[in-house]
Amino acid sequence: MSTTTDYDALIRDHYRRQADKHGDSKRSTMEDDVIRAKETEAIEDFVRLLEAGRAGKSPLRILDLGCGNGHTLHCLSEKFPGHFYSGGEFCADLLEIARGRAAEDCEFVSCDARDICFADNALDAVFTQRCLINILDWEDQLQALREIARVLKPGGHYLMIECFTDGLENNNKARTECGLESLQPAHHNRYFDKDVLLEAIDGMFHVADPERLSPGYNGPLCHTNFLSSHYFVARVLHPLVTQGEWIRNTEFVKFFAGVLPPTGNYSPIQLHLFTKV
Repeated sequence: MSTTTDYDALIRDHYRRQADKHGDSKRSTMEDDVIRAKETEAIEDFVRLLEAGRAGKSPLRILDLGCGNGHTLHCLSEKFPGHFYSGGEFCADLLEIARGRAAEDCEFVSCDARDICFADNALDAVFTQRCLINILDWEDQLQALREIARVLKPGGHYLMIECFTDGLENNNKARTECGLESLQPAHHNRYFDKDVLLEAIDGMFHVADPERLSPGYNGPLCHTNFLSSHYFVARVLHPLVTQGEWIRNTEFVKFFAGVLPPTGNYSPIQLHLFTKV
């Protein structure tokens, strides 16, 4: 199917600049080190829980949809060897960098989330890491979600790490109370309305309980707004204290990231774990 839209060139241009700026660095597509580390921790927990539910079974087939420069898959292949990892990437410049990595058990392919290049029921798991927000039309985002459901096996899992309007709205309420200007989504992002999303995917996915995969688990996958405290400190408290704008990777912010559990709903970046119906 043809999926080219008016905004495709804008997205490719943005990520071409990311490739030029960051190469194979972990800061490519995410310059906030705390967010990158916490996202990676959550994805590693995702694979760990999948392994726990498949003791003695065949290797997992996992797709990182919108894999960027391949950083996350490289981490997974080193920490959880023996599975089949695929990275699908829309931007040719990032894909070239990903293919240049010496990553075991990984393949990197050109892939459009609206028309995923895998067969029906082919994969055990898919995750997206701020990928679908780069699709700037709701119907196209919904098509991508249909494609994720199509390529997953029945009972397969989808870890969605994307941006949502409610977290941004709450963060901006706090900023307004402190005399700070509201923040807006980047020009290349379209955030999800959570209620609209959950209604649209009903029949494709149901919300998964991490504890059912691993009894007693209480890690980041149990906390939808796993970045809430970080966003409150970085986007509200830090600029309030300094009387300036928020700055990435300050010692002030990193200190609180190490001691505060996730509290509230102040982050647009959230995770949702789904199981294919």
